[in-house]
Amino acid sequence: MKTDENIPNLRHLRMFMSTCELGSINAAAGAMHVAQPAITQAISKLEARFGSPLLSRHREGSLPTPAGRILHGRCDRFFRQMHAAIMLAPERIHAPGSQQAATLAGRLTVSQISALIGVANHGSLWLAAHNEGVSVSAMHRAAKEIENNLGYAVFSKARNRLNVNHSGAELARRLQIALREIAVAEEEIRSLSGQPDGKILIGTLPMIRSALLGLTINRTLAQAPGLRFEVLEGVYATMLRALRNGEIDMLIGALRRPSPANDVNERLLFTDPYAIIARKGHPLEGTEASAAELLQYEWVVQKQGTPVRAALEAIFAGTGLSPHVAVETSSMSLTRSILLDSDRLAILSRRQITIEERAGLLTALPLSIASTGRRIGLTTRQDWQPAGSHLIFLENFHSVLIENVGALEE
Repeated sequence: MKTDENIPNLRHLRMFMSTCELGSINAAAGAMHVAQPAITQAISKLEARFGSPLLSRHREGSLPTPAGRILHGRCDRFFRQMHAAIMLAPERIHAPGSQQAATLAGRLTVSQISALIGVANHGSLWLAAHNEGVSVSAMHRAAKEIENNLGYAVFSKARNRLNVNHSGAELARRLQIALREIAVAEEEIRSLSGQPDGKILIGTLPMIRSALLGLTINRTLAQAPGLRFEVLEGVYATMLRALRNGEIDMLIGALRRPSPANDVNERLLFTDPYAIIARKGHPLEGTEASAAELLQYEWVVQKQGTPVRAALEAIFAGTGLSPHVAVETSSMSLTRSILLDSDRLAILSRRQITIEERAGLLTALPLSIASTGRRIGLTTRQDWQPAGSHLIFLENFHSVLIENVGALEE
């Protein structure tokens, strides 16, 4: 399976963990009831996989090298998250305890985990097999094995399609987050050479002016040219799901009040005041328009439930009147295009139209809006442990914000 290529043999990882914790290969062999050469061979394969010595062998035993300490720490997080995922699977009458969860986790293989995640991500076993490059029979066998090993159903069949049920979807989500630890461990080990290495996964929300992020990325790459960035943009629900699935490491954009998920941390960075935006030369340019005057024009705003839509509705609160929303969109480029070629209005922030305002294309009406504005912040998973590469990016991000926005909010 394609996913398999990114996951080391789980039994080999357990052997390595046992050696680190017990202090010798012989002790690990006894604890795991395997021959000493099996432990030695497993660790050799891991060292080849991660491209670095993981153990320093002495007469008294074996100690982890710097690379070994990194892998041990990330593997510890990986297995703890894996156990928690099994313990907290929903729709269970009797959830397994910690010891039972560890036993169940010990039965799982890379192919079984890959099958579950593949079906969850692609929506059916057939599509998962096709995209992972394996036969349907092999995928079906792995799917059956994971249910047998767990002792409860994680798949459901409807209309001749095998897909994950609610328990399977939540288990797959948590396992996907756990697997991110192994990927980060590999990046951190490569960074031991002195040059930070790895991929930083960032999610951004629409209507976020990308100049600040672009400045940060350029500054980070100048400092650590070995890093790579993958930046995804989407609506809040999509990006929040990507964050909770481990597809991105952090989400930058307008915070929601209250947060719709209890497993994420939000940090407010700054408040971005709203303004009513129109094209340069608009009939209302330079005027403190009344609510009645604003009602004469159509609006381009985001959908119901978003902070900017709430700001628009607040303008007309108490009047008994509603603005004519002609276009609902979260696309900054589309909003810009519509405003430039019509007399329609939008609610954005001055920072979002910095370039257009300097170019004499768009302008903000001199009308104060009661709403405090967009609360721009950083959202991460509660259990996230940033790597050194993330810390470099975040330090540069905060510096860029202070230089361009001012003091950050606590």
